[in-house]
Amino acid sequence: MSATVKRKNYYLDEAKIKKVQKILGTKTETETLNKAMDIIMFRTELLESLKKVSGKGGVQKV
Repeated sequence: MSATVKRKNYYLDEAKIKKVQKILGTKTETETLNKAMDIIMFRTELLESLKKVSGKGGVQKV
């Protein structure tokens, strides 16, 4: 899957970027924002999948 990269200009909270950068262990602000967006997309996909299987199956005593 290839990504289209486009230059953007945003007003962002520098302290938040630095805090997230430290948490994620990323070197650049671009890497930080890309990794944070990947995590958000993964979380959304995970929650949607859990909603689909919620209530299916059952628990059996062993």
